[in-house]
Amino acid sequence: MLKRFLIASVLIVLLSGGATATVALNKITTIADEVFPKLNEIEAPKGVVTPEYSGGPQTFLILGSDRRVGSKDAYDREDPPHSDTILLVRFDPEQGQTSVLSIPRDLMVNISTKNGQNYPEEKINAAYTIGNKLGGTKGGMVLAAETIEREVLPGLKLNGIIDVSFQGFIRVVDTLGCAYVNVDHRYYNENVGSTETDYTSINLQPGYQKLCYENALDYVRYRHDDSDFVRVARQQDFIRDLREQISSTNELGQIDTVAKAVGHAISSTFHSSASELIELAKLIIFSQGKPLRQVKFQSSNVDFKGPGGGSYVTSTPALNQATLAEFLHSHETLSPPASKPPAHTSRHGRHHSKGTSFSPRTLDLFPTSAAGDSEAVKAAIEVPVPVLYPTLQTGAAEQQQVRAYTLKDQQGNLHHAYVIVWQENTIGGYYDFEGSDWLNPPLFAHAHTQVIDGRSYRLVDDGAHIHAIGWRSGRVLYWLTNTLLEELSNAQMIALAKSAQPLH
Repeated sequence: MLKRFLIASVLIVLLSGGATATVALNKITTIADEVFPKLNEIEAPKGVVTPEYSGGPQTFLILGSDRRVGSKDAYDREDPPHSDTILLVRFDPEQGQTSVLSIPRDLMVNISTKNGQNYPEEKINAAYTIGNKLGGTKGGMVLAAETIEREVLPGLKLNGIIDVSFQGFIRVVDTLGCAYVNVDHRYYNENVGSTETDYTSINLQPGYQKLCYENALDYVRYRHDDSDFVRVARQQDFIRDLREQISSTNELGQIDTVAKAVGHAISSTFHSSASELIELAKLIIFSQGKPLRQVKFQSSNVDFKGPGGGSYVTSTPALNQATLAEFLHSHETLSPPASKPPAHTSRHGRHHSKGTSFSPRTLDLFPTSAAGDSEAVKAAIEVPVPVLYPTLQTGAAEQQQVRAYTLKDQQGNLHHAYVIVWQENTIGGYYDFEGSDWLNPPLFAHAHTQVIDGRSYRLVDDGAHIHAIGWRSGRVLYWLTNTLLEELSNAQMIALAKSAQPLH
């Protein structure tokens, strides 16, 4: 069963392909037909979608479904599909940002159809399933959109809907050459049919690496020992990583390939119009160099026991409106803590600087353990680059793993790397410190530079929160990656990065 498919990066992917195509107008009509084939075109009822191409903000709903119409298995073909990804993407030139909001699939809502059928206290992903039973793919897309606009985010105006299938996800990621992702910790399960292992098999080591095919899908679908919110954050992180690898200088042949892959992957409310594709492409040209802002859905309970004992996410009208306001109107600028005089961190976690006393405990930071240091020393033997090790860690964290490994860049050149994993909490909270002789990985393709205490850092952020902070020392790039839910503050991220020292 190919269930719990996620990912809404296809919108970003398809618009990126279209953006490059604007330089070749003699090809644009053909590409528009490939990206938005008439066969997969959905006509939404008036009021559900409002197409506008005026250069202002645009909001799109993306549904990740497990449609399996081409399956050889009759049960797969006939089993009603599910929308386990419900994502809103807003391109906003006025605010200078792209915002992404995931609606939890377990959110409790009341679902009503145009025929007057009512389904109280259902999970929101049931809207797609119910609509699909009544009217196929179009029915699923429309009822999902109507439920969001009526029950969850009243006042939201959608400019388009895209439905991405399971097969489409793999096809598009493969066409783009897979995705370089920072896998935050060890993911392992071998399904041998027992109760404890009865979920999708997965085998991924931590560290920055290239994910293709089923590995990419297994990574974004994973939800065995974390929450729906962590899974959503993992999906958004994958989208951000995939976006960093899309170039506006792709060869025209690659554009054709991407366009065909996208066209086979989606059903949408877009028309195969050259002018429409060009207008949409302008948004992606703008967005490529701007922050991808992750907006968190505000809930009142993430583990409410509902009808039949199922687990639900619940919210309130007030929280829903606060989430909508944050998504539509909020604009934050990254403001790292003010620089302090250069400080030295001893192995006992004390900072020293001229005329300045600074206690890491004010940031809930404490010295790393001698045992953790020893593990890093063992791994250093396998890495032909200088190994740095943070002398501080958050108070709640436990060091989990030190791994030395190799990886290849886009040109096939071999690089060496190491990763140290700390577990911040038991529900998907891991942060990593890494080093590699790959000096320009896609992770930092659109990072901005800031000098803090005399060192030039590369900051990857969502407009307000630091997701990764890196710096070069000689021929090595070092970086610290936040947890998927960005639970470490900007001050903690900078302090941890500054605490890194050579091993003794």
